[in-house]
Amino acid sequence: MSSGFRGKGYSMNFGIYPNLGKENLKECLQKLCGALEDRGMDYAFPLSMKEGLSRLGFGNGKFETIEELGNRNIVFSVGGDGSFLGAARTFRNYPVLMAGVHLGELGFLNSITCGELDDRLSLIFRGDFEVESRLFLSATLVREDGKEETLPDVLNDVVVGHSAIGQLARIRLSINHHFIQEYAADGLIISTPTGSTGYSLSCGGPVLGPSAKEIIVVPVCAHTLQRFSMVLKDQDLVEITAPEREKSLMISLDGACSCAFSNRDHLFIRAIHKPLRFIRFKDQDFFGTITRKLVRKIVEN
Repeated sequence: MSSGFRGKGYSMNFGIYPNLGKENLKECLQKLCGALEDRGMDYAFPLSMKEGLSRLGFGNGKFETIEELGNRNIVFSVGGDGSFLGAARTFRNYPVLMAGVHLGELGFLNSITCGELDDRLSLIFRGDFEVESRLFLSATLVREDGKEETLPDVLNDVVVGHSAIGQLARIRLSINHHFIQEYAADGLIISTPTGSTGYSLSCGGPVLGPSAKEIIVVPVCAHTLQRFSMVLKDQDLVEITAPEREKSLMISLDGACSCAFSNRDHLFIRAIHKPLRFIRFKDQDFFGTITRKLVRKIVEN
């Protein structure tokens, strides 16, 4: 989908959502802010980060609430893939465009590096980019007493397993209220297309394009021959339960937050569409980029 921006002469405004724990953040922010100021563009930082950004020398900038930032034209996430996912969770309910400026090592989610900021910003100002919509996952935990807990929506994945590394878990999978199988594995991943280049990929799952409309179920180190992945439609409902022998499991959401899950609980996961959209540049070939980055990482190691 084309950007829909009017190009030269159109006044844009930007939000900047940085990961304050990243090395080289100050240098990259100086470059980003300088490029925006040179073009006369308005930008703001999150109000919640004012103290940390002040220590880096950005205390005189404009600061706004998340709601105000979410109603700007474009938000830049500055950091690694984890920062990108955190920003996506933060702005998922706002009709804003998001682009990632990469400061990490091996990253698949960010579309801009600090070294190419000027060139990429020029494309953005001209409206010369594509707009992607990506699936999120919505998870609801139904407790034994029938009480429902709505868990945070995620862009990457929901993982069920034990909190102890390598401990065997038995996890039951149902799809659209039909029982499929019980896994004996280290865990079970339910992934979006975005998450298909993360934990899912390392466990042998397929890679899907970021705008794909499917979700993936991938076992982690299955202890039986049930090692194959499943690709489901975005309308399918995934249900996770545990047998009586599994007293307690853990649910991990994008690797950022977790909650306990008992054998009396039911976890329901479905794909959802959110108003947040993402910038991709026309010269960026997704599958070629993935291949090059993986090969480069192997050679470096």
